[in-house]
Amino acid sequence: MKDTNTNQVAVVGLCLLGICLLSAWVFVARNNVVGTQGYDPIGTDFMALYSGARLVGTTHMYDPQTVWKVQQEAIGRYGESLLFTRIPCFALFLWPLAQLPYATAKCIWISLQLGVIVATVFLWPGSRKLAAIVTCWSFPAIMCLGAGSDAPFLFLWLVLWRRLELRGRPVWGGIVLALCIAKFHLFLFLPLLLLRHRRWSVIKGSAIGVFVLVALSYLAAGWKWPVGYLHVLSRAEINPSRTMMPNLHGLVAPELEVPVVILVAVLTCAAIFRFDYIDAMIAALTGSMLCSYHCYVNDGVVLLPALLLVMERYFRPGRASVSGQIAVYAALILITPLPWIAIMMRGR
Repeated sequence: MKDTNTNQVAVVGLCLLGICLLSAWVFVARNNVVGTQGYDPIGTDFMALYSGARLVGTTHMYDPQTVWKVQQEAIGRYGESLLFTRIPCFALFLWPLAQLPYATAKCIWISLQLGVIVATVFLWPGSRKLAAIVTCWSFPAIMCLGAGSDAPFLFLWLVLWRRLELRGRPVWGGIVLALCIAKFHLFLFLPLLLLRHRRWSVIKGSAIGVFVLVALSYLAAGWKWPVGYLHVLSRAEINPSRTMMPNLHGLVAPELEVPVVILVAVLTCAAIFRFDYIDAMIAALTGSMLCSYHCYVNDGVVLLPALLLVMERYFRPGRASVSGQIAVYAALILITPLPWIAIMMRGR
């Protein structure tokens, strides 16, 4: 009993220490890093989500001038990079929040983010203690709160997908996984993962989920929304400060980007075909983020399930294989704030 209490105290202490240290860094990063090299410091990602939700029922959800006008009227300022970049159904989901004044809506949104992160830790189908420690020390997770990002919901969808699969409800897992279409570019290799490992029920659920989400998108923004959506995704404004991206687009010199992306994509595909389902899942999540074009530090929360899987599977001192030990070392590095802070500092 004494050992159990000691372990619980140690876990709580580690979690609180991580939260305190990272919270301090949010203010440093926000004031000294964000705002350089073209990143717009006057708003957060929620500003873009809020303006998109305000335009539900119109055909102007992806019109920059209209979005900026909505932001100006609601907040008194606008951000050139803060355009709505989700498919319209996600604006529809946020419509009730957008009927409130911006300050009120933002407070509720931050509360929702915190609730989602806490709920996701408790829903993790493995060690909750490990999930709590890793999440509390996650710089991307704390940056989500500072940036007003919807990325914590992606963390939740991934964990629910894993949990539902383990509980014998793969179709529902696929339906939940379909919600990751909000940032589909961060999950490019997941369809290949599901096909290669014959997760037909998950694929069925994902197909149902995507169909419903697309149908709701037509309801929210009219029949021409795909044209406007593709147009806004092609705008340079939504990709400011390349050097602050934790993917190959931000980490590799422009002249080397294409060959390196191809190499990583080939290695990821090889891992998906060669490894078992869990290791292939880890490879798919990691490779997808590296090969994405648009990605910032807060999006790093999508790697948390992969990091947890690595630690649970291979953190066995003296018993893990060489490749397993390498995976653990890489995971331990990514769990700490250091690499993410280094990426943020590159944007100074």
